[in-house]
Amino acid sequence: MKIIDRYGRLVRGVRISLTPSYRCNFRCVFCHMEGVLEHEDTIMNPEEIEKIVKILYKYGVDKVKLTGGEPMLRSDILEIVKRLGRLGLSDLAMTTNGTRLVSLAKKLRKAGLMRVNISLHTLDEKKYCWITGLSQKSSKTRYEYTVDAIRAAVEAGLDPVKLNVVVMKGVNDDEIDRMIDFAGSFNGKVILQLIELVEEGLTDRSFFQKYYYNLKDLEDRFEKEALKIITRSLHKRKQYLLPNNIWIEIVRPLSGPHFCMSDDRIRITHDGRFKPCLMTDENLVDFLTPMRMGADDGEIEKLFIEAIKLREPYYKPENFKPREDVEILK
Repeated sequence: MKIIDRYGRLVRGVRISLTPSYRCNFRCVFCHMEGVLEHEDTIMNPEEIEKIVKILYKYGVDKVKLTGGEPMLRSDILEIVKRLGRLGLSDLAMTTNGTRLVSLAKKLRKAGLMRVNISLHTLDEKKYCWITGLSQKSSKTRYEYTVDAIRAAVEAGLDPVKLNVVVMKGVNDDEIDRMIDFAGSFNGKVILQLIELVEEGLTDRSFFQKYYYNLKDLEDRFEKEALKIITRSLHKRKQYLLPNNIWIEIVRPLSGPHFCMSDDRIRITHDGRFKPCLMTDENLVDFLTPMRMGADDGEIEKLFIEAIKLREPYYKPENFKPREDVEILK
């Protein structure tokens, strides 16, 4: 069974926050906390996460990405991945800063994790300390651990491993070629994802103005250098295959209809609510409370369908309206 929203967008993926944004062991200078500023200690347990994914899977949602906060801070992360890994998903991924990955990469891969995004915004230890908000005393150890985590992920067979790099003017914009060479040292197993700084959440205007680096020039450069260019269906992002066999992906701000009109994900907050739109928290649908009060699968499915009906492109073409010919379920 497939599920389609009122704007004709097929929903195939779900992004699940396993921990709240404030529960992270890094304090990155650009973190926008995914818009979650309040402290809410309620979190889904592994059984509840498995249950909601099973329900969504019935409706054709077979791609899952685990995020946080920092998902690897959960002591039960391996159990969560094991539960999801046995459901027959077409994709099971995680975004992490590398915490505990050195020791758990192989176990996570065996449990069913397929790929991973790891944050590494610089190859300079002092810059790493400043960007992540870690003390300089611990920066070298933590930086080296993150590099080791990338190696462990590759060796464990997680494929691809994506390196998330937020590019900042005067901080790491001079490291792009070094980062390309670093990614190239993993024999095609690592994709370099360059991310443009966004102005939202905790990223204030003065910070943004000081450090914003427009990635347009890099896009133009890669357009000329690339042996192959593909456009992802999700987000309409371009990926460039460079002559050294390294794939580069550019992530620009979500400020236009090209992103929203191709968004095939529903999101779930750490406290068990469907989030129909990335850009707003005004239409969340709570399913965890009913689930804990004994609601059966049919009742939870109705809440999921309600959330799908609330999906609306935050950015959309002028005068664009819901399609009358769309059936939510097909």
